[in-house]
Amino acid sequence: MSARQMAAVAARGVARCCMSTPLSNERGRFRGRCYTPAESAPLPAVLMPGTLDLATFRRALEIFAEELRGHREEIDSLNVYPVPDGDTGTNLLMTQEAVVTALASLPPEGVEPDELGAAISRASLKGARGNSGVILSQILRAICERLAADGTLGPGELAAALEHASEEAHRAVARPVEGTMLSVIRDAAGMATDAAASERDGDDVTPIIEAALGEARRSLARTTERLPELTQARVVDAGGKGIVLMLAALLAAVQRRTPAEPIGPLGPIGRSWADGVRAELDFRNEVQYLLEADASSLGALRGALAGIGDSLVVVGGGGLYNVHVHTNEPGQAVAAGSRAGHTSNVQIADLQESVTRCLAGQARATRVAEQVCALVVVAEGDGIIRTFRSLGAVVLKGGPGHHPSVVDLVAAIEGAPSGAIVVLLNHRDIVPAADGAAAATSKEVWVIPSSSMPAGLSAAAAFNPLATLQENAKVMEAAIGACRTGVLTRAGSEAETPAGPVRRGEWLGLAEGDVVAVGAAADATAVEVVRRLGAETAEMITVIVGADVAADDRRAVESILRISFPTLELELLEGGPPASPFLIGVE
Repeated sequence: MSARQMAAVAARGVARCCMSTPLSNERGRFRGRCYTPAESAPLPAVLMPGTLDLATFRRALEIFAEELRGHREEIDSLNVYPVPDGDTGTNLLMTQEAVVTALASLPPEGVEPDELGAAISRASLKGARGNSGVILSQILRAICERLAADGTLGPGELAAALEHASEEAHRAVARPVEGTMLSVIRDAAGMATDAAASERDGDDVTPIIEAALGEARRSLARTTERLPELTQARVVDAGGKGIVLMLAALLAAVQRRTPAEPIGPLGPIGRSWADGVRAELDFRNEVQYLLEADASSLGALRGALAGIGDSLVVVGGGGLYNVHVHTNEPGQAVAAGSRAGHTSNVQIADLQESVTRCLAGQARATRVAEQVCALVVVAEGDGIIRTFRSLGAVVLKGGPGHHPSVVDLVAAIEGAPSGAIVVLLNHRDIVPAADGAAAATSKEVWVIPSSSMPAGLSAAAAFNPLATLQENAKVMEAAIGACRTGVLTRAGSEAETPAGPVRRGEWLGLAEGDVVAVGAAADATAVEVVRRLGAETAEMITVIVGADVAADDRRAVESILRISFPTLELELLEGGPPASPFLIGVE
């Protein structure tokens, strides 16, 4: 990519970050979120302090979102379990933001308890993100199921609601683990039940919440010793901190005051490497989707998903469920959901990539929440895959002999964050599968086959998530057409070529598919290939270096191209397809 292209990509990255992040947290200072008039409207009147009525409950949910915004950086940094991908605070916040948005659409007064509960349950279920967000949605749903007909919760009813929330959250998780948010909600609910049994002060729920919050804080502190991953990293559980904030928000709403839960020290994730945080993952992909299905089909679904992954959580009810699993078989995970019912909002995240970014001290990438168009790419080579992802693409691994299936492509399309998708292929053999996937999804899809990996990178650099599908297709196809491509590889046997005879192991240079140079030295052959690609009218050269290229050959090619074409910008990208020593693009 040229400097001009990189600048454009960087500018889009700023826009992407600003649009996708509800708030930017700077240790307690907030900026960047715009509220609708409904969200900014005065809250409805509430009863006397100590009473938990519908208005107070709504206010507690608003405060909870505010607290998650303030603590997001802290919670993200604590996220070492189940994988250290640094997004628990963000996932909790996104889930709760969906609830706040749903509340803003309701009248400030006159909402019946069952209507309020249904709105909260559905919003949290559909808006849930990640393992922690899915569990939180089940907790909120369970509490709403215990809302009294008159809209109030007394001490006994509140304790029973928390117990129900704990039970439902545990039931939703296939393999509950001690030392997580499940432990914290269970311990807090148990203390609330004990406090309610001895409470004789009418309808005041303050002592119940204080008891639950105090035990939640103590339980959170104990998570460090309960879970080996937390012990090694010397942190508390990230999701457990979210439970503490939820109860603190409930207490603040009941007492009509501002919550005072302190922001704790930052953990290791998202800042720098820390001892005890492991990058090795048993399951690389996080798969999540909404499922419309009969409850009778869930047993078979859980069994299928448990056989191919872990961190399995299925929450919901009334025919709508949110499914979450970590797996190495994302296509199979989505297919299992399709057998059980109708899937939608499919999301597939690369956990290994997220962990690598976090352990390297980089913020996890965020996508445009309101983007017009999304990009799905099929590519080969670890370095090239990272480059495409840095340009905002959802990437599927694929190359000669191991192309993605229609099911894999459908899963990637469904998981991409837009209803309009450009599918960029770097191998024409994948076109039939991509066309099949486009026909199998309800999203609008435009398939663009690239002539080569360098041309595909040029097209991806031209992609703009804020442009329409048609606009992106036009500029990306133009970028592919403007890139002339060549290959530098070793001959597998002796042969006569248009450029002369070549011996086994010597270098073979191709320009736009034609053999134009042969030789014993990679550097001289590369120069001839670039010349034949029209260097005299070009602006830049892109060289993708294969994973198995010797360091001496790489240095020789880079050096000779810089010397031979001093006016052209040279971009070298490591980690190309293993079977292709040098892929060259001239544009």
